[in-house]
Amino acid sequence: MRSQTKVRQTHVLFLVGLICAMPGCEDHADVHKAPTSQRAPEEIVRTAENGPLKVTITADRDRVEVPEPVKLTIHVEAEVGVEVGVPKLEGLIGEFGVADMVENDVPCGDYALCKRWIYTLDTFLPGEQEIPPLTFSFRDGREKADGSSTVYEDTVMTEPIAIRVTQALADIKDPVGLATPFRYRLLWWAVGAVAAMILIALVVRWWRRQRPAQPAMHPFATRIAAHTWALGELDRLAQEDLIGRGLVQEFYYRINGLLRRYIELRFELMAGEQTSEEFIRALQHSDFLSAGHKDMLRQFVASCDPVKYAQHRPETDEIEWVQTSARQFVLQTAHDPAEPKQSDLQANTTQEAAA
Repeated sequence: MRSQTKVRQTHVLFLVGLICAMPGCEDHADVHKAPTSQRAPEEIVRTAENGPLKVTITADRDRVEVPEPVKLTIHVEAEVGVEVGVPKLEGLIGEFGVADMVENDVPCGDYALCKRWIYTLDTFLPGEQEIPPLTFSFRDGREKADGSSTVYEDTVMTEPIAIRVTQALADIKDPVGLATPFRYRLLWWAVGAVAAMILIALVVRWWRRQRPAQPAMHPFATRIAAHTWALGELDRLAQEDLIGRGLVQEFYYRINGLLRRYIELRFELMAGEQTSEEFIRALQHSDFLSAGHKDMLRQFVASCDPVKYAQHRPETDEIEWVQTSARQFVLQTAHDPAEPKQSDLQANTTQEAAA
């Protein structure tokens, strides 16, 4: 009897495991999962000191969601009479962009001078990002106690600050209702696959019948330039007045896709098939754009993604910047000095026809 009971228990466990392995079993399990709690961001402080100079850098949070900024505070305390060299932060600091800076003096006693810089850093890419070490120099030319005036020079380097950057997306709605039984889903998949195959066969048959004979192309035949197409599409998008009609998210989808299509036509980079993160990383390793154009595209993507995915409502000046930067990028990258101009192509065509 005991052996028969063990055999029955084994069969029951096998059936339970087989059922849970089917699609849809995990749907029921996910409903009972408790939401995970996430701790609040914490401040990060790094201090470095050498001789008469003390430097303290503070990040207001150790984790942030794109496109929220990070506040970086640099506090410098030096003895009176000591010259301090402070690094100039602009453009990019690691994967963060410098958006704003405020400088002010801070009282710190009769024998020292203090100064503070507060930077606003924009976030672009999700992941474990780092504010790199900062190097400060000082020069101490004060007269020593023994009457000597030897100049002492050295540096102070701070430690890096690691910040976790995540992508801010729209909230996911909770599952509603029961999952569809597996046998019905399997039937729908089969019907859909057969219908798709029949539709593809009909389209291919129609296309073969309707396709005209391909004419021979003249060796000097020209096609519309990428920038001409892009400028025309930008004008057409402006005439549709999507912003005035309240279709802000659709406008951002359209202008983002338009600029990516222009990059594909102009530089043969498959920008339309890449995510925002892949697109920005590909630009970092490209050599066909200047540093200014790379920064412009990085800021353009950072402005579009919150509207497309996080339902952000942009201000009027943000919308105007997106429109203006897209047109400026097309105009500034319209021609490469290494490429022949359109007038040269037309001259070559005229000479070939005369010959």
